Amino acid sequence: MKKFLIILSVSMVLCACHKEPDYELPEGPVEIPDAVDLGLSVKWASFNIGSNQEGDYGYYYAWGDTRRQSTVLWKNYRYSNSDGTKFTKYCMPSQSSWWDGEGAPDGRSVLLPEDDIAVKRLGGRWRIPTKEEVEELMDTQYHPESFTWDMKAKGLNDSGEEVKGVRITNKSTGNNIFIPYSGRQNGDEFEFRGSRAFLWTSAMSEGATGGPDGAYNLGLDKNEGGGVWSNSRCYGFAVRPVQTK
Repeated sequence: MKKFLIILSVSMVLCACHKEPDYELPEGPVEIPDAVDLGLSVKWASFNIGSNQEGDYGYYYAWGDTRRQSTVLWKNYRYSNSDGTKFTKYCMPSQSSWWDGEGAPDGRSVLLPEDDIAVKRLGGRWRIPTKEEVEELMDTQYHPESFTWDMKAKGLNDSGEEVKGVRITNKSTGNNIFIPYSGRQNGDEFEFRGSRAFLWTSAMSEGATGGPDGAYNLGLDKNEGGGVWSNSRCYGFAVRPVQTK
């Protein structure tokens, strides 16, 4: 039985603070990861976007926002209105009170390629994983006959330092990926580094407010295992892309 952990997103209020000037960070070159075949429906990247080693945390992005930011806030979010309380993209008709775009709500709940940082930075067949593809990966923890999960694994970052994370291995092939506990960016602070990982999916979720302020993510906790969580889409999360087979 699948035992996915669903954590409701926090209110928009937590991220709706004063607007930060000059908050966009320059985009440097990115390395192309290896595509690792774990025997699942897609191949998983060997490291996060913005990394060049499996233990690097990589760059952090708000959901659907392809800009790196020194401060992630609703008012800095690409698809919120000027005061960070409503949305101009990705809003269902049933959530029309949250809409501030032209005409009716756009009805979109899945990232378009133009808003997918993996498509933008890596090209080719790379993209952010769907919710279903993350569920498939998370389900491997309940199949010890085929996969091993090491929640206390260590990988090396670009400086040669050991970093804590999870290693998921296909027992028959030995193919594996390491996901570091990269934490998340909240405003200009970084939280849960060394104890949790948050990686975006391409799917929007209903937030704790009942509005379209949430998105699904791959979530890992060093003490509790992994699942599909829902968090505020203005948080900065790392991105682990996938490649269609």
